[in-house]
Amino acid sequence: MHKLFTLALAIGFVSFSQALDYKPGRLAERQEEAPKGKVIQSKWIESKHFPGTERDFWVYIPAQHDGNKPANLMVFQDGGGFIRENGHTRVPIVFDNLIHSGELPITVGLFVNPGIIPPAELGTQPRKNRAFEYDTVNSQYANFIINELLPHVVKKHRLNLSNKPSDHAICGNSSGGVAAFTAAWFRSDFFGGVISHIGSFTNIRGGFVYPALIRKTEKKDIRILLQEGHNDLNNLHGHWPLSNKQMAKALEFKGYDHKIVWGKGGHSGRHGGAIFPNSAKWIFEKKLKQKIDTVTTVIPDYSFTDDSKIHDGVPIGKITKHIHESKIFEGTKREYHIYVPSQYKSDTPACVMVFQDGHAFIKEDGDVRAQIVFDNLIHKGEIPVTIGIFVNPGHRGDKFPENRWRANNRSYEYDSLGDQYVRFLLEELLPTVGNKYNLSEKAKDRAICGASSGGICAFTAAWERPDAFSKVYSMIGSFTNIRGGNIYPSWIRKTAPKQIRIFLEDGENDLNNSHGDWPLGNLQMVEALKYMNWDYRFVYGKGKHNLRHGGVLLPEALRWLWADH
Repeated sequence: MHKLFTLALAIGFVSFSQALDYKPGRLAERQEEAPKGKVIQSKWIESKHFPGTERDFWVYIPAQHDGNKPANLMVFQDGGGFIRENGHTRVPIVFDNLIHSGELPITVGLFVNPGIIPPAELGTQPRKNRAFEYDTVNSQYANFIINELLPHVVKKHRLNLSNKPSDHAICGNSSGGVAAFTAAWFRSDFFGGVISHIGSFTNIRGGFVYPALIRKTEKKDIRILLQEGHNDLNNLHGHWPLSNKQMAKALEFKGYDHKIVWGKGGHSGRHGGAIFPNSAKWIFEKKLKQKIDTVTTVIPDYSFTDDSKIHDGVPIGKITKHIHESKIFEGTKREYHIYVPSQYKSDTPACVMVFQDGHAFIKEDGDVRAQIVFDNLIHKGEIPVTIGIFVNPGHRGDKFPENRWRANNRSYEYDSLGDQYVRFLLEELLPTVGNKYNLSEKAKDRAICGASSGGICAFTAAWERPDAFSKVYSMIGSFTNIRGGNIYPSWIRKTAPKQIRIFLEDGENDLNNSHGDWPLGNLQMVEALKYMNWDYRFVYGKGKHNLRHGGVLLPEALRWLWADH
């Protein structure tokens, strides 16, 4: 059974929420008193930035533009859709009305269609260049607009445009939305405003990297408006609503001047078009310091169940402590504990479960109490006879840190992608333990668990070697950009499902820092697993970045993980 607790995504600021019927409003209707600007259609061929392409484009020149005062500029991707006076957005009508009423500066519109490559032979279809131009994460499209097309337009139509980035905005839908952001991201010296409707911040051509880039890059002077719908796309490339939510969270974290407007629509320009008059006014308004609301969070008291308490008559397993010096992580050593249940018999291979940050899981008075849970569940026959290996991260130096979470090789081992850590387990640690105990070598008999960086480490181990580990319990997993782990939702969507059972736990008050937003990272994982029909379960609570909720859930997680045994 799949359990997903959905986030409550709030609709944006009040003035925009009036457009919930998603139809063009009064400002998108012709007003007799508003002077009508000129719309001139042209074709651009023999592009220098996109050789072999040709495209239609339109220029809107307000009636009030006489060339004496510099005008603002707004560029639109998929321009043919925005220029139509019977479409969703009807930009020329909106501009005419807003400029006439003084609610928008005199603004020239440049409406550009994506390039097409004409057919090489008669009877064949032209090739569309849209995804390449719009979804690619680089400056090529921005430079095409700024250095190639716009100078021609300015010269031909004798336009007087402002040279201030704050007077230049760029707008688009879907892939055109991420293209708008990309243009401003790479050329913030030219574009100071972005309006992105249903933006494709997903992995069509890598646009999912932006939340991580925003968090780890010096803030740029850009004002951004995002529009999205709860029922937008969820497909091979990603989950549009969660990706836009991640964009907004990253922009908020970095202190960008931004808005996100939520609706209930799908992948359509209707909602963005309906709110466009307010969007256009906002993007050129004087920037005000944003007020950040503070919310008092109440964390539930996650209480242990009887499965996490010691009971009379339940046999107690044996725990021994050991030190391991690694060759795969050369120069490191680590402590680890081995838990052996009283029911273990040397003539029968035992199941195995490995815990990262073992010190936190083995404590009888800690937040997880794994050895007590094992004693109880094995005694009741609810999980198989299982040897637990509680391993700490490696540390370089003569003495272990007093705080075992501070082991200096922890992030490298746990947050790195690839097979190095699982090789350490399979080639060093498990054989060492196996010299003394009879461990099963079957994947169905092996599980792996961890919290935070240890949680993503557990997933990475099974991802790399599903033939060795078939069960994963990730608590508050760091599926963020510490060392690239934010890539997993995209990889899951574009890789055949692996034979792994995955139990995920996180809390809505988990971390939000320069590496990413932990709740959204886990929600992205869940949506990807769900989309690809993996065998998973997700429990979403209200906790912060600690082990308490995940520890209380351990008995439930173990029963579920071993239910197929």
